[in-house]
Amino acid sequence: MENWIFDLKKEKNKKIKKEFWLLQKFTPLWLIKLQNKDLIRELRDALLTINWGFIIEIEWIETEKIWNNIVATWKINKDDLPWFDFVLLDECNVNIEDYIKNGVTPIVKNDCHLASILKQYNPLKNEWNSFLYEDFNKWSIFAWIIKYTENFKFPFDNKNLVKNVVSL
Repeated sequence: MENWIFDLKKEKNKKIKKEFWLLQKFTPLWLIKLQNKDLIRELRDALLTINWGFIIEIEWIETEKIWNNIVATWKINKDDLPWFDFVLLDECNVNIEDYIKNGVTPIVKNDCHLASILKQYNPLKNEWNSFLYEDFNKWSIFAWIIKYTENFKFPFDNKNLVKNVVSL
């Protein structure tokens, strides 16, 4: 795979941070797309402690800066997907192909039908393409967010993960 996806991500990442009032130092940039309002609130409180940028897509809210690293908005356009490093999903009925072709690593529940094409990334073997959380609660999801960020800190591992995602 060519490095075009990484160059595109770097360029677009800076633009969206500016557009959504996030500091440039916040890397990676994460899209959170959850339907459960209570879970969003619970998870949001945990995300305040992490020094990365989060955009939460919530249908029932106007664009609003919640904290210095969290912005909520009502809609992310498909053209904006390359800006993100990962997407956290709780619904299985989303069009996962839109995320995959833009090199956005999915984090989904392990019993979702999408799990048939998504497999838990193994950094020791540089294989597979996603992160799968087990329980639908903030602690299980937060644990996988942390695991993803640990992977992101190692450029070689992260590039391999993104290559695996795009090659699906």
